[in-house]
Amino acid sequence: MKTFYPVLLALAAPLFATSQIPMTPNPVACNGNVCTTNANIDVCPPGSNIVVTDHRNGVYHRGNNSNNLRAGAVWRFRNIAMVNGVTINGEVSIDEIYRATLHSIDDDNAVDQANVSIRSFFAPRISPDQNLNGTDRNGYVQFTMTFFRNASGVNQNTNADFGTPVSLTNINYVHYDIDGNDAGNVSRGTAGSWFRETGNARRLSPGNPIIVANSATDLSAYNYDHNGATWAGFAGTTCDRDGVSRCAQIASSFSFNGLLPGITFRMGYDYNAGGNIGMPVRQYGSRLGCFNFPAQSTLPVRLIDFHASYRNQQTLLSWAAEAEVAFEKYVVERSSDGSHYGEVGERAASGSTARVDYSYVDDLSAENGSQYFYRLKMVDVDGTYKYSSVLLVKRETRNIEALGDQSKPCATGTTHHPFQRTRQQQCRYSRGGSFRSNNHTTATKGISRQQQYHTSKYGTIAAWHLHTTDQ
Repeated sequence: MKTFYPVLLALAAPLFATSQIPMTPNPVACNGNVCTTNANIDVCPPGSNIVVTDHRNGVYHRGNNSNNLRAGAVWRFRNIAMVNGVTINGEVSIDEIYRATLHSIDDDNAVDQANVSIRSFFAPRISPDQNLNGTDRNGYVQFTMTFFRNASGVNQNTNADFGTPVSLTNINYVHYDIDGNDAGNVSRGTAGSWFRETGNARRLSPGNPIIVANSATDLSAYNYDHNGATWAGFAGTTCDRDGVSRCAQIASSFSFNGLLPGITFRMGYDYNAGGNIGMPVRQYGSRLGCFNFPAQSTLPVRLIDFHASYRNQQTLLSWAAEAEVAFEKYVVERSSDGSHYGEVGERAASGSTARVDYSYVDDLSAENGSQYFYRLKMVDVDGTYKYSSVLLVKRETRNIEALGDQSKPCATGTTHHPFQRTRQQQCRYSRGGSFRSNNHTTATKGISRQQQYHTSKYGTIAAWHLHTTDQ
């Protein structure tokens, strides 16, 4: 690991955790002269995408204008990957800085152990926030990396390149070069002294991510609960290596399961009281790989039902769907001519594989049209979409048929209608496939009328309709 020693004291971090994190376990014996570079630690598993990220030319975007390297700052990286012809962009937020100083969010001049450029790595430079001289101390910088795309799939060098969030599956986060040194080899019990790098990722659930180290690793498992989350990973060795070493002995991978819009991880240090080593600036290195879109072909969601009704200046849209795998939302679109549609609202998907019912009320009180067309735009998590069939809703039509309960006579039902004009109503019942009339009544314009229909002499009727005609 390349180490830099600043001449001047750096500013302390602005945000502190609510509680201290534990010290690391004792280091294992290591041999800095052994380096395995052909291990499977950063190889994508069979069946996954072999793409890896390329973080370079990061640009500060928002969050902390006074100091772009402090907590709250958000940096943007374009073109971090290409998946099935779609360009992926990334945002890296600095969530928290604890007992540390961030000197660079991504060093594009970083090199590996063979002095080969690793410009494509996410390679921040981090140091302790004060001189280390005989008192135990640890710290970290916490990052969250999230993913975006332009809706067209191709970057246009505008904010639209980050306009559509993207969730990915099979994310494999690899943290390289988790090493350290003996901090001056000061005697401290049987373990001695050390300055070691740490690398942890936030667990989403037990076993997620799956954390893997090489079979001949020099790393020590380092897991703890902190600030309401579980953090899992490793602490490094006391054998310092050159550059950002890609040797398998000091690398670990974090394989995430499920559909994820981003991941959160920590890069830090652990000092077990040794000699005066100042504030060494350490070069870290990581990258993501193996991920893909969860649904790269057709949308799996199935629309079971979609219908509409109009009443009281409102259109009620109702639909049911199932198999909402990797599915994001339903966008309700309306048109007055059947050709030009605009968005009027949306409903987030529940993500269930079983049937789920949805509804949306569209207020037309301020609209002047006599008929409207509706459709659903069904949007997947990767931005792809398809449309439902189109429904036509007419306002104030001359004849309105409303199908009622299939097993009840009119006598059991009460209607409630605010009428825009005087209308004639009939309760119709079906017998032998034809409708017959019963109980004519007149509803006057402006009156919200309740009408109980009496058809007891007809007994239970197979089906009934409420038939309304304008006068």
